[in-house]
Amino acid sequence: MTDPIAMFQASVSNVKTMADGSPRFTFDAGEPAIDLLSKLAKAQLEGIYLTVVVYDKEELEKDLKKT
Repeated sequence: MTDPIAMFQASVSNVKTMADGSPRFTFDAGEPAIDLLSKLAKAQLEGIYLTVVVYDKEELEKDLKKT
C-alpha cells in the first residue's frame, strides 16, 4: 500500500461554498503538523489531487482500542 503524504489531527475552522458551487474546507492543525507544510505545499504546486479521509478522533481511538 502507498504511504500517506500527510496524516494529522485537525479541527475544521471554515466550511463554505465557492462562487462556482464547489465546497471549500479549511482545517487548523496543531504545531506537530508543521513539518507537513512543505509536503502539502508541494502537492499544491504540482496540482496533485488528494484523497482525504476524515475520522472523529475520539471514535477512531475507541475503535483502535477494541482491536
